[in-house]
Amino acid sequence: MFKKILIANRGEIACRIIRACQRLNITTVAVYSTADKEALFVKQADETYCIGPAAAKDSYLNRETILMAGIIANVDAIHPGYGFLAEDSLFAQMCAQCDITWLGPSAKLISLMGNKSAARKFAAGRGIAIIPGTFVLNDVTQAKVAANKIGYPLLIKASQGGGGKGIRQADDEKQLLSQLVIAKQEAEFAFDNSAIYLEKVLADIRHIEVQVIGDQAGTIQILGDRDCTLQHRRQKVVEESPASFITEAQRRELTQTVHQLLDHVGYQGLGTVEFLFSQDRFYFLEMNTRLQVEHGVTETTTGLDIVLLQLQLAANEGKLPDCVPMSDGVAIECRLQLTGTAKINQLTSFSFPDSMRVDTGYQQGDYIPPYYDALLAKMIISADTRTAAIAKMSKALAEVEIDGVPNNLSQLEAVVSSNWFLSNEFSVTTLDARKKANESTTN
Repeated sequence: MFKKILIANRGEIACRIIRACQRLNITTVAVYSTADKEALFVKQADETYCIGPAAAKDSYLNRETILMAGIIANVDAIHPGYGFLAEDSLFAQMCAQCDITWLGPSAKLISLMGNKSAARKFAAGRGIAIIPGTFVLNDVTQAKVAANKIGYPLLIKASQGGGGKGIRQADDEKQLLSQLVIAKQEAEFAFDNSAIYLEKVLADIRHIEVQVIGDQAGTIQILGDRDCTLQHRRQKVVEESPASFITEAQRRELTQTVHQLLDHVGYQGLGTVEFLFSQDRFYFLEMNTRLQVEHGVTETTTGLDIVLLQLQLAANEGKLPDCVPMSDGVAIECRLQLTGTAKINQLTSFSFPDSMRVDTGYQQGDYIPPYYDALLAKMIISADTRTAAIAKMSKALAEVEIDGVPNNLSQLEAVVSSNWFLSNEFSVTTLDARKKANESTTN
């Protein structure tokens, strides 16, 4: 087993990885920006190194500085978490060149599958249905020609990265030209890569994910699926496991498609294959070649610690489960998010009921830096049925206490208590459409 691991990330996911390392008696090394000097993950780690100022490009996206910290600390491995450098093939390659284990798939596979445009091309080559669109575009003229061929409305999407960043919708050519600039800027800022491509906007979309993990021989095991349809401005708000809107026949189809995509490619480590479901058909969307934000709902329904399993497989001291122990229950995750900035931006109150699993990088009294992701906490509830899980989540949300920062707790309570959520009748545009309708009524 690894003796020492550097976590090239911050916040909630850094705390989550530290927890898994502690179970395996692995020494943890945290790297942090000046803005995170007093952060919870810094306090929890065994060793810490400041890697630069607040701006992510000067700290959490600084490959050389992070790698140097790893060399100084004499670590065996680096875990990138999600976001930042998690799907950066160059950083994975640099780690390998320094004889430090990269806790993820190879640089070659990140380039193939972590790059969304390249993954679309690969999936299509394996006979898998992809959303109508393009591969990476080189200039505005090429984008205009492609857009006219695809038809509006369409999405401009960052080829690298995830988390809803670098995605803009265009309903006509005027919007295409203006949103192209913004999407490329967002992608460059978030992922240090401005490459973009176009995708057709499908109707009545549901968003489904399949959690996978591969051992060092490249054998793939599917650990379940998730419904991640409820989104606000393409940022996920509520996730469920399993996806209750699909049939068992459709679930078998998903399983077959994932194996068609990944078998015999040598995929090692955690990954998530994402699909859009529209008009009774699945379309390959992308693959995240890393630990996923919403992995906790899958852990809740399987009983597996998939971060710990990832570490064991990477150290070649574990094996894939012969049969994934899926429960008969349902897990629901709500993302508690920062929705703006207050004058002081301090969590003067921050507590949760014992009925929830809460993954967070903050504690009461913390100041929230304005430079990074808006996620404050992931709150997870499980029960025997979806109806029971919703009722349990609704009760638990009413017991959450948070004050000092603007947040979306009231929105989460409204969603979970709504009839349309209970009846499972919504799409990826539902939250945005309802918000727009409410604003029109108010005005």
